[in-house]
Amino acid sequence: MKSINHQHIINSNEVQTYLERGIKTLAILIEETYGPLGKNILFDEKKSLSPELLKNGSKITCKLRTRNQFENLIFLLLEDSFQKVNNLSADGAKTFFLISSFIILKGFKNIVQNSERVEILAGIKKTIHYSLKLLHDKSQPINSKNFWNQILDSYLPNEQAVSNLFKQAYDKVGKSGQIIITDEPGDSNTLTIQRGLQIQRGYFSPYFVTDTKKMIANFDKPYLLITSQKISLDDGILIIILEQLIYEKRPFLLISPDIEESTLSTLILNKVNGILDVAYIKIPEDFNYHKVLLEDLAIYTKAKLIKSDRDWRNLKYSDLGQAQKVILTKTKTMIWAETNLQEKIIEKKCQELKQQILLGNSDYENEKKEERRKNFKGTNATVNLVGITDLETSDLKIRCNRGLLGAKSCLYEGVLPGGGTSFVQINEEIENWSRTNLYGNSLSGSKIVVTALLAPIGLLLKSQTKTTSLNSKNFKIIDQIRKHENFYISYDIKDNNLKDMYTSGIIDSFKSIKIILQTSKSLVSSILSIANLII
Repeated sequence: MKSINHQHIINSNEVQTYLERGIKTLAILIEETYGPLGKNILFDEKKSLSPELLKNGSKITCKLRTRNQFENLIFLLLEDSFQKVNNLSADGAKTFFLISSFIILKGFKNIVQNSERVEILAGIKKTIHYSLKLLHDKSQPINSKNFWNQILDSYLPNEQAVSNLFKQAYDKVGKSGQIIITDEPGDSNTLTIQRGLQIQRGYFSPYFVTDTKKMIANFDKPYLLITSQKISLDDGILIIILEQLIYEKRPFLLISPDIEESTLSTLILNKVNGILDVAYIKIPEDFNYHKVLLEDLAIYTKAKLIKSDRDWRNLKYSDLGQAQKVILTKTKTMIWAETNLQEKIIEKKCQELKQQILLGNSDYENEKKEERRKNFKGTNATVNLVGITDLETSDLKIRCNRGLLGAKSCLYEGVLPGGGTSFVQINEEIENWSRTNLYGNSLSGSKIVVTALLAPIGLLLKSQTKTTSLNSKNFKIIDQIRKHENFYISYDIKDNNLKDMYTSGIIDSFKSIKIILQTSKSLVSSILSIANLII
């Protein structure tokens, strides 16, 4: 007999109550943890052996569950938005909640009829859009090394001279370079610089992996066969090469558009039986720029590109390329050049591509050539972190990864003063714009946003004075910030005075602010449009 799952339908009159209750429950925790004076939240999970201290807004939302299933549904709805903000900018999840929750709660109070709902939402959306335009115009680009170092200091942990290590890494690889963070055992934090070419194709079969835990194939000093032909063992040419490789005990990487099934099986058997460390990468002919990619790989590894049947018949051991190191994952491969001699060849190819870009007429072609040039010059840094305990090392690695993501977000669209300052500075301008361009319920929606943008700095000031509401002193500080000619002047709650956020390193990336406001607009539109809950 089938069991019947009874579902509860909550009508529109009760929906608002549950939504408000869920948001207010989460708000208690978020407000307690907000800002530099924020406290930790202790979570005791039944599934976990030990309780966990949390201050991250996204994690709090993910873990928070109550006995009320309706409230839990609200938390799940909010969790998706929190994760988006956290994943894209690594910063601002709590600021996002403060602004969004204020707009939602005030929006409920202002909406009486559906016609009002549409107009209020229109005012909210238009005001957020205009706010982003103002902030974009006021964002400060990163135009000096000192400023970039200041940003790294602001976002990265300050213990164990970690930020200095990352500054050295960026000096070597450039702001667009890749930095990998590891936590291998060691005596101290270390920095290793490697130059590598990356392709967006990985191993063809998981049988090729050398590390089953990490699911990667890691080859030291491998030989490479690069061909535009279909790889086969039938003519016996490749067998001769394989026999020499087995004797020399060097790894072997094959790259081509196709391979015969029997040949692939033979390679896998050799790998599984421990006869030869081997892997195959398939670069299909419909893969973007597969021909130039094969050419680039051949140049980079000093291999002869096998283009024809004649080339294949004349294949020699000396036609194979070589690399210092190759790491393959399921989706991508990193290859490091073998010798200093290759550096000169790589540099020459980069100069050729640069010249072609200068003479080129097609933006699309030039963009692809620039990608190739950057890939050739790609330099990577590995920062290895160590700690006294595994817990300390793991925590440091997590904070460094988050810090790097936050710092990188500053690169694209510049920075703004932190601590909610930028919202205060544009507040009056938004208010004047809304009075001129909006009316009726749309203007009411705009006013909600104008006030909501003051919520972050308002909460910081309340936590500093340990009051539940803003007092006359708080309003005076907000007014001072709003009227100050310097866009970067704000109130530092730690030092209890006005200071330049720019020189103090208290900054936000415009990218994170944009994600906060855009996600807030989306969440507000969704929640204020909910008519029923079904559980």
